[in-house]
Amino acid sequence: MDLYLKGTGIISAAGNNRTEGFPNAVRNEETDKILAIEPDYTGEIPPMQLRRMGKAVRMGIAAAKECMKQSGIERPDAISVGTAMGCLEDTDNFLRKMVSQGEQMLTPTAFIQSTHNTVAGTIAMLTGCNGHNLTYVQRGHSFEHAMINAQLYLGEHPGEKMLVGGIDELTDTSQAVLQHAKVYRVENSNPSELLASAETGSIAGEGVAFFTVTDTRPQGLNLHVKDISAFVTKDITVALNKVNEFISRNSIKLEDIDLVMLGISGDERTSLFYKKLQQSTFAKNSQAAFKHLSGEYGTASALGLGMIMHAADQNHLPESMVLNHAPKKLENILLINNYVHYYSFWHISVLR
Repeated sequence: MDLYLKGTGIISAAGNNRTEGFPNAVRNEETDKILAIEPDYTGEIPPMQLRRMGKAVRMGIAAAKECMKQSGIERPDAISVGTAMGCLEDTDNFLRKMVSQGEQMLTPTAFIQSTHNTVAGTIAMLTGCNGHNLTYVQRGHSFEHAMINAQLYLGEHPGEKMLVGGIDELTDTSQAVLQHAKVYRVENSNPSELLASAETGSIAGEGVAFFTVTDTRPQGLNLHVKDISAFVTKDITVALNKVNEFISRNSIKLEDIDLVMLGISGDERTSLFYKKLQQSTFAKNSQAAFKHLSGEYGTASALGLGMIMHAADQNHLPESMVLNHAPKKLENILLINNYVHYYSFWHISVLR
């Protein structure tokens, strides 16, 4: 795999990458969810359209526009989006009105915007993109499959520029359902203590990150994605063996790795996996985490990748993300993430 990522647009609970000081400091308060801090959409989205948009759609459009601005394109040739849950706010609104109004006199807007591909479709209409447009809904591997789709597409359409993103929003209904499924904690927790805690589930979160992806190296700063591994397992031992296989397959020398970005979520079911990596496999490497800033959600790996790109652009990794010692440079990076029992590993190089 040889994909090149240039430009990123991020909206998360840690803020958005259009503002100075991003990412924001870790929240130090008891809570059961960390909601995204939405930017001012004035000038980004026409007011009449904005008032009809759900959270996921407006966040996706703003993040995509920032990504395209940074990468210097006005219209992508193709779009690939991953979302684990889709446009839940509009889905919830439509279903509630369908029940309360006895399936009579329903407005179509909420239904039209409740489909999972609404974000990708709206971006295509606003940018005039008439090309390939797919949305992947594969739970914890939604963003990974959207990126793999980019590899397949660009293999057949070399030289094109593809917009790839991961997005998920949080609603009261989805939070309640995922609390029942033990993905999220029922009791309040402090995000600043998340990395050191080990309880069933994590703090609920949401966010979006977009990237411009090509198969040829662009000028200036970009991320070179060399390999992605995605698999499903409930066995920690299997997951640890997969890490070793990934390192061996890519002929990675651990002493050459400048940073390991870990998707630690505070869930006791995966805490041993990350502890083994921290204390054994990558004990001598610089380690960082990001979910204490954003909360947990299905496409959080997109945010982790966005955080890496932002840190490379600033040539600085925020102290709030560092777990042991800050990296001396940012060139060779591993991103290791999981959502429940969905795992993914990324091998990344920073090119300047």
